[in-house]
Amino acid sequence: MIKNINQKTHPVFANTVVPQQFAKSPNQVRQFNRSYDSVRIASLGGFGDVTQNMFVYEYIPNGDFSKSQIIIVDCGVGFPEEDAFGVDLQIPDTRYLEDKKDRILGIFITHGHEDHIGAVRFILPILGLNIPVYAPSLAAAFIEARLAESNTRANITVYDGSKPFVKGPFVVDPIRVTHSIPDTFHFAIGTPMGTFYHGSDFKFDVFPLDGKASDLSHIARIGEKGVVALMSDSLGSDHEGYSPSESSIAENFKHEIVSSKGRVFVTSISSNIIRWSQAIEYAKSVGRKIVIVGLSVDRAINVAKSLKYITLKDTDIITPERVGNFPDSQLLFLVAGFAGQPDSALARMVMGKHKIKIKSGDKVIFSSPDYIPGTTSNINNMIDNLSKMGAEVAYGEKEELHVSGHGYQKEHAILIDLVRPKFLLPIGGNYRHIKSYQKMAKVMGFNDDQLITPDYDSTVTFNGNGTVDTNFHIPLRKVLIDGLGIGDVGATVLRDRKLLAEDGMFSVVLMVDTATGTLAKDPVILSRGFVFMKENTDLMNYLKVEISKKFKETTSKPANIDYIREQIQGYIEQIILDKTGRQPMVLPLVIEV
Repeated sequence: MIKNINQKTHPVFANTVVPQQFAKSPNQVRQFNRSYDSVRIASLGGFGDVTQNMFVYEYIPNGDFSKSQIIIVDCGVGFPEEDAFGVDLQIPDTRYLEDKKDRILGIFITHGHEDHIGAVRFILPILGLNIPVYAPSLAAAFIEARLAESNTRANITVYDGSKPFVKGPFVVDPIRVTHSIPDTFHFAIGTPMGTFYHGSDFKFDVFPLDGKASDLSHIARIGEKGVVALMSDSLGSDHEGYSPSESSIAENFKHEIVSSKGRVFVTSISSNIIRWSQAIEYAKSVGRKIVIVGLSVDRAINVAKSLKYITLKDTDIITPERVGNFPDSQLLFLVAGFAGQPDSALARMVMGKHKIKIKSGDKVIFSSPDYIPGTTSNINNMIDNLSKMGAEVAYGEKEELHVSGHGYQKEHAILIDLVRPKFLLPIGGNYRHIKSYQKMAKVMGFNDDQLITPDYDSTVTFNGNGTVDTNFHIPLRKVLIDGLGIGDVGATVLRDRKLLAEDGMFSVVLMVDTATGTLAKDPVILSRGFVFMKENTDLMNYLKVEISKKFKETTSKPANIDYIREQIQGYIEQIILDKTGRQPMVLPLVIEV
């Protein structure tokens, strides 16, 4: 556990310099004075959400919102819950920026994970393709590759952390940290109101595989100048101690590959360049050829090759079509689909719908830095199915093939000590992680009025009179991506899909002579996912009789088609519920003849 330290005597806080107005300020007061400058921070993906990272920093001079200026940090996607039928992705809700597009000075990217960059290709065309994007080299290459798929060009500047950016009233200073992907940065964001430290996903890995350690001295220099608030990743704050180093699993991972006699399949998130690089080097050391399966993995490896993160010659790779020309002991597959996505390469292999089939004697290695919320069930089902097929499956922390990309409590404590903030605003975690982070901070000597806990849709406003306010809310809705559609799938559509998935559909077709108000033919009924019609003829015949009876009760001369449709729908819904206890979607189709 972290030692209890009294903040008043702790030397870390002895020389803390923060703007005078915040020196003795309370936290979540309910006041706002428009005669003061302010900085408002909003999460367009919602506070308390791990994914959909997109944070708005808005400087408001003298309380005049019409003259505010904005920078955005990250622009990531979320991943659908298991009951979001057919939905591919979820993106942040940008309606708050609708009337502020001309005041957005830039989008600053911290690193190349999808929950931080994946929404750029959807949101940039909405906000404006002229908005500059600043990203480290790997993230920039990922973004450009995705934009190229839709023939979209953007104004992207690559940074390496060697110098800060000045954008209007903001000075954005990138600070290198370690994470589960190379080229990860924090930002010290200078404003006329003081400095705000944006500490997105990180860990302090002292043995990073790429040799680029976190720049702790840079963080310390920022802290010495005074920081108003630390926005910190909190995902690992419910774990004591330090997050294990990526290098700690290298030998185990290597052993799983080099000791195997048959085919080896490695699956991870597509952007896990470190793991792909390891797998490739270990496979090459024992004479295995590399087979890349899945568009997302192929794209990521090509980007990593171009930036020299991966060494892979054309002679090292074979296509899936040539697999049959090589012995099993000479093949390593890098496969997309670690999260059990139903349309992924690995899922199609398991279902037998891919040209490459899983067989007894294969080894499948799951090695991802962190599992995506909502995917645990899919991953477990995938592992079970692979095991049933005779494959040896290596996965999780048990085999020491997985370490988190997020820091644990002691790493959070180090960051807090270095930054020396007046306020703490944990981000990048669910509420259980936020509470763990705050509990840790209290042990370090922070008081309740220094810990900011906004609601999901709150904004956090730091005012020039020294107050901090979370009273202003912005409306946030789920913006869902389904195929090519953006935001056109809402709660009603999802409810219908859920209904169809659970109870199916029952449809009746009525051909009505509108002039006479009579049926031209007997009703035609269809069942999909409700009951199998051939095995339930008695029920189907009964429903036909009841439909005809209800039609005679509701028809008129001339026939009122809308009234007939409405009455039959409600009547059949009730009969089906009474007879079967089920509530399928009932769709009466009335055709005028």
